[in-house]
Parts: sequence; C-alpha cells; structure tokens
Amino acid sequence: MIIDIVGAGSLGLLYGGKLLAAGNQVRFWTRTPAHAELLSRDGVTIVERDGKIHILPDQIQAKPINELSDTWEHTPGEWLLLMVKQTSIDDFIHEISPLKDHVLNIACFQNGMGHLEKLQAALPHSLLCSVITTEGAKRAQCEVTRAGAGETRLGRRNIHIEAPSSIEEKSTFTLSKLLQQAGFDCTVSNEIDKLIYRKLLINAVINPLTALWRIPNGELITKEDRKKLMRQLYDETLVIYSTSGIRLDQDMWEQLIDVCRSTATNTSSMLADVLQGRGTEVGSINGHIVRMAQKSGLTAPTHEILLHLIEGMQPEGVS
Repeated sequence: MIIDIVGAGSLGLLYGGKLLAAGNQVRFWTRTPAHAELLSRDGVTIVERDGKIHILPDQIQAKPINELSDTWEHTPGEWLLLMVKQTSIDDFIHEISPLKDHVLNIACFQNGMGHLEKLQAALPHSLLCSVITTEGAKRAQCEVTRAGAGETRLGRRNIHIEAPSSIEEKSTFTLSKLLQQAGFDCTVSNEIDKLIYRKLLINAVINPLTALWRIPNGELITKEDRKKLMRQLYDETLVIYSTSGIRLDQDMWEQLIDVCRSTATNTSSMLADVLQGRGTEVGSINGHIVRMAQKSGLTAPTHEILLHLIEGMQPEGVS
C-alpha cells in the first residue's frame, strides 16, 4: 500500500517512518526541494524508549510538494496523511488543485478548525478523515524522538452531508489497522466531533499562554495567577460551547490540568512558531472560538485579546 505523508516535520517523520518500517510504501512530500534532498541523503532515525529505528536513504522516497499532483496522476496512493499546519492549508490546496476531480483519502492532523471545510470545497469528491492524536515528537534534522506514546483517533466529522459509504468506512478502518501494525494506539471513533472540540479547548488555553509567556506547558500550573487566566479562558469557552450545543466531559478542567502535567516539558507548537518568527495557528484556534461566540450572539473577550496579542507578535507580512 502506498501512503503519502505531506509535511515531513516531527509528526510526519514519526508516522511515516514507522509505517515504512512496518512494510508499507511511504512517500514523503516536503515544502522545499532541500528538505527532500536531506531526507534522501541521510535517511530517518526514530528514537523510542526501547531503541532506535533506522530508515536508510535507499528506503526513502522524498520529493517537494509541487511534484505531488503529477506523481499521483501516474501512481496514486491509497491514503494521504496531511501533516502540515493550518497556516499551510491554502498552499496545499493550491498544489493539489489538479486532482480536484479525483477521489483521495485524506487523513487531516491539523489543530484548530476551518481546514475541513476548505478542503471539502476544494476536493469535493474526496474522503476527509479527522485525526486527533496525543503523540508527541521532537525533530532534529532527520532524527525524531518519540516523546511519549499517545492515542490516535480517526473519524468523520458531521460537516459531511451524506453518511460515509461502506467503502469509505472500510478504507478508514484499513488506515486504523495499518497504524496499529506500525505501533500506534489507533482506533476509529464515532465521537470525533467531541474529541475535536476537546482538543480545541485544550489548545485554546495552553498554546497562546505558553506563546505569550514563552514557557513550557507545565509552567502554566506552577503559579495561581497563570491558572486564573487559564480558568477564565476555559469558562469562557464552555459558555460558548453550551450555547452551541457542544457537551464535554464533566471533569474537563481536571483533564486540562493533567495535559499540562503530562506534557510539562513540551514546547507548544504556537510557542515554537513565535520563537521561529513564523505565522501561528491562533486564528484557527482562539479565532475560531471568537467566531463561534459571535455566531451565537456572545462575546469571547479573553480569547479575542489573546488572538490580537499573538497576531501582533508575528513579523510584518506573516499571517
């Protein structure tokens, strides 16, 4: 089976490398030719607690993303794992536009909201599968360290007008099985919407605050003043969710604190983007909550302030 990995960052290399080691044919699609050349020259090493997995250069297929459409026309893949950030979704849609009339199976790993609607409009015949994962990974060049084995959940969001066909369901379960065989705790969930909104809440509280204060996740819960602002964001979100008919677990606050503890040393993706001078996903995370509030006739003042603070930290011309 051919699996295309779009976005060869830490998670892309982790999933792609382990799928390749499990016997699948994997093609990596990178943002630049230089990154593809690096992978093809040096291979990939995955560091886990019980040892290392070395993927030799002659096992690597890596090309820049602008070659994907032509390659896929001649040799289509069975699944495309979309690992790029929200900020790169428009670029991906531009590159994949020649395939708009084809049926692609795309597993979307993005944080935040809004990308599925964009992708469905651009690729109306394709199957879009949402992925929620708690896998953590850190990359240094072509070496990826698996920070801790997490959970991976697949499912179809309810934005789709039609129920998935038996073929689509079978295809989703096939991907889940492949990921299980590659060493991931992966299952298909019929509550993917709940998981997406849970993750949105967690990201909307942790990411902007760590980016603003430039601290790892665990430092958020070491001071009461920080926890108070976390709680303010949390409560604001729950009011909006309740008005929108979204229900989460009763112990969601405790779950949020547990995430801070279990990822205590992690640098959030938003903080990493700020430190590197890149555009962040704040618009699709906190910005989405602000838009949800407006749609319900409410306001989200704390989220809106953080949205503008983070956007104001980005270099001119970066969005």
